[in-house]
Amino acid sequence: MKTASLCSATAALVISCLSLATVMHPTPAASEPAKNFIVGDSGGASHDAAVEAFFKPFAERTGIQVEYISPTSFGKLRAMVASGNVPVSLWDLNGRTYEQAVSLGLLEKLNWDQINPLPMFPEMRREYGFGMSYFSTGMAWKKGTVPIETWEDFWNVKKFPGKRCLPDRPDYVLPIALLADGVPLNKVYPLNVDRAFRSLDRIAPDVSVWWTSGQQPTELLADNEVAYCMAWNGRIMSKPGLEYDYNQALLDITFWGVPKGAPAGQVEAALLALRDWTIPKKQAIYAERVFYPGNSPQLTEHLSDQLRDKMPTSPENKDRQLLSDSKWWFQHGDEVERRWQEWKLAR
Repeated sequence: MKTASLCSATAALVISCLSLATVMHPTPAASEPAKNFIVGDSGGASHDAAVEAFFKPFAERTGIQVEYISPTSFGKLRAMVASGNVPVSLWDLNGRTYEQAVSLGLLEKLNWDQINPLPMFPEMRREYGFGMSYFSTGMAWKKGTVPIETWEDFWNVKKFPGKRCLPDRPDYVLPIALLADGVPLNKVYPLNVDRAFRSLDRIAPDVSVWWTSGQQPTELLADNEVAYCMAWNGRIMSKPGLEYDYNQALLDITFWGVPKGAPAGQVEAALLALRDWTIPKKQAIYAERVFYPGNSPQLTEHLSDQLRDKMPTSPENKDRQLLSDSKWWFQHGDEVERRWQEWKLAR
C-alpha cells in the first residue's frame, strides 16, 4: 500500500510538472515568418503598381523582403508543384485558372484567421484564393462617337453604324451575345451556347478585328478603324480621348493563390503581406495607377474625384455588370473552345 501511494504521489508530481512546463513553455507555432518570400506575377504595369502600393511598403515596415518571378502561367504552376520544388509563396491566377488549380489540388487552403483581412467583397474570399483585384470588359468608343448603352445597341449596326472589334475569346463574346439577344444579366448562366452562337452570326459580318492583345482596341478606336469595341477598362481609361461604359460589362477577378508545397515560413510571411492588400488606402494607390480596383467595399472613399465614380466596383457600376462564372467555364471551356474554332473557320 505504501508503494502504491508513493507511485501515485510521484505520478501526480510528474503530471503537475508537465502541466507547469506546458504553461511556461507553450508548444511552438508550426512555423515562424521567414525573412523573405517569392511572388509569381504576370509582370508589366500591374506588377509595378503592386510593388509601389503593397510590397515595397510592407518590406520597409517589416523587414521581410519580397522577390519576384515574372511572367506566370498555369503550366509553370503545375510543373512546379509536380516537381516538389516550390520556392514561390504567392501565384497570380485568373478566375478560370483558379478553378483549374483547385480542381487539380495545386493550391494550399488559405488561413483567413492569419490573414486577418479588413472588410472585403464576399466573392473575393475563397477557400483557396485571395481576391486581388477586379477588371471589367465592356463597351468602348472614341469621344465624338454616338454613345451606346447596351450590347443590343452594339449589335445594331443600322442605328449605330461602323465596324466593330471583339476579343478572340468565347468566354467574353458568348455572354455578351446572349445579352445582345435580350437575355437578362441574372439569366446568362448557365450559358445557352446554341443561342449565343446564333446571336454571334448576326454581328460577325460587321466585326473587322477579333483582337488577341489588350492594346489592339485602343489603337483601332484611336485610328478610326472601328466605331465600337469590347475592351478592358484599364486599357481604355489610360488613353485620353476614349470612352467606356460599365453597363452589362463582364466583371472578372484575379486571385492570389499559395502553391501546394510552398515553404511554411515563407507562406507565413506572404499571408502577413496579404492583409495589406485589404487596406483601402493602399488599394487606391494601386487603382490610380492601373485602374483595376481591389477587394475593399470602402475603396471609392479613398479615390481621387476624377476616378471615384469610374471604377468597376464604384457603387454606380458594380451591380450593372455580369460577374463571370469561372467555374462554368472551367467545366465547359474546352468543349466551347472547340466549337468556337469551328465557328471561326466557317465564317
